[in-house]
Amino acid sequence: MLHTGESGEADKALLARVRRGDAIAVEAFVQRMACVPLILAAQNARLGKVLGPAQLDDAAQEVLTLIWTRLETFEGRSTLETWVYRFCVNTLMNAVRRERRSRRNEELSEEAADPTLVDAETRYTRYDHLYLGIAKLPAEERVCIHLKHFEERTFDEIGARLGISPNTAKTQYYRGLRRLQELLAREERETR
Repeated sequence: MLHTGESGEADKALLARVRRGDAIAVEAFVQRMACVPLILAAQNARLGKVLGPAQLDDAAQEVLTLIWTRLETFEGRSTLETWVYRFCVNTLMNAVRRERRSRRNEELSEEAADPTLVDAETRYTRYDHLYLGIAKLPAEERVCIHLKHFEERTFDEIGARLGISPNTAKTQYYRGLRRLQELLAREERETR
């Protein structure tokens, strides 16, 4: 169905009635939100079905919760389903990142459990110098490195989260990496 600009205004009025507790509006809203699992399933299929049914159900619940808490932010510039679509895509991508990170951590745990790969002492201290080096960086650089490597955020996401431009996030990230490299090289020279 093709929606016009008027349907965005009608959706805005619908959400205002939902927020006031109008039972008929709430029922219409619930019916319209049936699109959430469909959008998530379609996007998941497009990505190669990374998430299973239970994970998709969790993502749908997360999306519905986000939508419910942000009803007042709907401005009526688009249809309700178009507005909801962005919530679905962002939530799905976050779930996919978590799933991939979890799989990677499981693989790393399996490798670490193999005594032929690494002895126990090395396994626990291998990255201590790196974490200590990161801790010595200025806060803005440390945060950018953490978000990029440990939370796998894009520079756009880092910028949005920190309230800075993506270019500033990128600059702070690369400056932090350069300082970290210099710091680790200096410490290595000192320990020789």
